[in-house]
Amino acid sequence: EIRTPMNAVIGMTSLLLDTDLNYEQRDFVETIRTSGDALLTLINDILDFSKIESGKLELEYQPVSIQDCVEDVLDLLATKAGEKGLELAYTMQPNTPHSIVGDATRLRQILVNLVGNAIKFTDQGEVVVHLSAVPAEDDAYEVRFDVSDTGIGIPADRMDRLFRSFSQVDASTTRRYGGTGLGLAISYRLAELMGGRMWADSEAGVGSTFSFTILGKAVASQRRFDAPARSGNLKGKRVLIVDDNATNREILARQMHTWGMEAVSLAHGADVLAMVEDDADFDLAILDMQMPDMDGAMLTAALRKHPRTADLPLIMLTSLGRSETKPHLNEADFVEVMTKPVRRAHLMRVISRLFGDANSVLPETVREPSIFARAAERAAVRPLRILLAEDNAVNQKVAIHILRRLGYRSDLAANGHEVLEALSRQRYDLVLMDVQMPEMDGLEATSAIRREFPPDQQPYIVAMTANAMQGDRDQCLAIGMDDYLSKPFKISELTAVLNTCPSFSEMMAEETAQGLGD
Repeated sequence: EIRTPMNAVIGMTSLLLDTDLNYEQRDFVETIRTSGDALLTLINDILDFSKIESGKLELEYQPVSIQDCVEDVLDLLATKAGEKGLELAYTMQPNTPHSIVGDATRLRQILVNLVGNAIKFTDQGEVVVHLSAVPAEDDAYEVRFDVSDTGIGIPADRMDRLFRSFSQVDASTTRRYGGTGLGLAISYRLAELMGGRMWADSEAGVGSTFSFTILGKAVASQRRFDAPARSGNLKGKRVLIVDDNATNREILARQMHTWGMEAVSLAHGADVLAMVEDDADFDLAILDMQMPDMDGAMLTAALRKHPRTADLPLIMLTSLGRSETKPHLNEADFVEVMTKPVRRAHLMRVISRLFGDANSVLPETVREPSIFARAAERAAVRPLRILLAEDNAVNQKVAIHILRRLGYRSDLAANGHEVLEALSRQRYDLVLMDVQMPEMDGLEATSAIRREFPPDQQPYIVAMTANAMQGDRDQCLAIGMDDYLSKPFKISELTAVLNTCPSFSEMMAEETAQGLGD
């Protein structure tokens, strides 16, 4: 009852944001989407909590890149941190395995909760994720994550409430910051399910550190983070790092040393200019944009005026959510303008390209077209005949518009009987099947299709349902459906299904080619 209307809210806002809107309209729509996402998060938290309590939450084990998980989460939350003027960063101990076997989705869920809370309860300073690991039995590692902030902290007499379900530290915190108290309880249980534990240390008015561990086997043949970089041309290069935040300076300097470079770190622009006067030579300077007294733009202008640094390659680091950043910068002054937190692979690529180290340059990341544009290109080459089975008028409208924007035309059926009638008239590649429909529901319709139609006329059937428990998915697949989408679904999830669906026209072409070959 809740997820079905949420499908319309989130689906329509996604479509609306892909149209021409003025600034005020876009702000209104993004507010709607943000509120919808928040409500969906709450719904999902309640579902997760009930699964955990009933012992039905199952982990999906696969190789997990720890660095990618951390960087993905920081990228996701960088705008919120930037809007509050917070530094967001991570550190990594050299012995940390590159990849372990674990559940990437649940690991990200814990990190999003902890880092999101740290940002929410911190008004100035920084939020830093520290990552380390120690060997365990049977080639496994105990990987530890520490999320530290300089926020409001938690009084000692209230620490015991932290990981209770539906519990907040106090009522005033709930009124000011919101929340249900479910997130930490779920994260605590997820850490236990992944073979670890969770705890917290805090001091009121100083800040908090939330820590958790997970257990996972290192993936064979994967490099460690301390593996030597193929950076021959970088060895011995001198890098000047200018940032008023000590944590950022330490992280960048450590990374430069890992790549064989020499790093000098300074906190103030005035110190940089004094060093330049003392005849210090550098091959590269990495500057932070937001600094007191002399910001990155002012320091850049001063360096460009000095004959010794007029041609010094510069990399500028900016924070997402800072609208004042871009207008101050002439991007021609810089090798690259990068947003924080910086992905290490991106920084390595930029520096390697600067010094002509072809061996270490990673493949360029090309800005991709929107998900709608990519799907439309694919649909033009590989069209699908789609039947949409949905009885809710609003959901019909949402799905038809989304499919149209993705480049696909679709026919409509309001119940299972209409699905069978449509399939008897023509062949469809794909049936997007709502489960709960009047007269004949999606499960009955699927069973009838698998029973009554010959193999060469069987469509690919995907459940689209607001039922989101694991048992619901299993029931759909057991009855004969090929895949499952839980409403409200993401556009990317729908396109993944469309890309997987076989096309009758393609199969006929293959059969014809095989016949000619015979």
